[in-house]
Amino acid sequence: MRVKQVENLLDLFEIYARNKAPLTLTALSKVLGMPKSSTFNLIDTLVVRGFLYETKARGGFYPTRRLLDLARSVMEGDPFLERIHGELEALAKSTGETALLSARDNDHVIYVDVVESPALIRYSAKVGDRRPMHTTSSGKAILTTYPPDERERILRSLTYVAHQTTTKTTSKELAANLEEAIARGWCEDHAETTPDVMGLGVPILDGERRFGLAVAGPLYRMQNRRKELAALLQSAARRIKQIVGPA
Repeated sequence: MRVKQVENLLDLFEIYARNKAPLTLTALSKVLGMPKSSTFNLIDTLVVRGFLYETKARGGFYPTRRLLDLARSVMEGDPFLERIHGELEALAKSTGETALLSARDNDHVIYVDVVESPALIRYSAKVGDRRPMHTTSSGKAILTTYPPDERERILRSLTYVAHQTTTKTTSKELAANLEEAIARGWCEDHAETTPDVMGLGVPILDGERRFGLAVAGPLYRMQNRRKELAALLQSAARRIKQIVGPA
C-alpha cells in the first residue's frame, strides 16, 4: 500500500533534483498539487529537521546538505555499490550506452545504480525505477544465477504480461530463452520491454546477493554490436568480481 505523505516527500526532493533552484511555498504547492496548508506543514517539518532552509525572506526554500550527508552514511553500510560504481561509469563510456545494475524485487527488478549514456538518443533510467523481471536483460541475468529447480519454481510464479510482441509470455518460453542465454554467455532484451530498445545483461554475485549488470540503448545502435558489447559487459563483470572478491 502506497503512503501518500511519503510520496509527497519523495516528489518534493525529485522536484528539486530537476529544477536545481529555490522554490517558494506557492510554487511547491502548485507543482506538488497540494493545498498550501499541507505544503506548508511539509516544508516546516523539513526546515525544523534541517533538510530545507529559506534562502532569503520570501525567496524560496532549498535543500541543505543534510540529505546528502545521510545518503553518504547510508551508502557506507553497503560498500558494494560504492566500490563498483566506477565500473558502471567505465562501462557506459566504453559502450556508449546506459549502464545499469539491478536487484530482484519480486516479479520485477529495481535499478540500484545507473550511469546514463552520454549520447543524445539513449535509454533513460534512474535509480529506483522498476522493470518486469521476465522482459529485461538484467532480470533474466539474475534468474540464471538460481539452481535449475529453484529457477523453474520462480519462473512458474512470475506474472507474464506481454508488454511487446517479442515478450516471453510463458515459463516454458522464458526457460528456453534462459538456457540459450547461459550457453551464449549473456542475456538479451530484444525490444521485449520498450519498443526499439535493446538490453544485454550478465549476472553479478556478492555473497548471497544477486545482481544483473546490463547495458541498454536504441535497437538500431546495439543489435549489430551484440558480441562487442557483450564482451565489454563480461569484462566489466570480471573486474567487479575481482573488486568484491569470491562469491
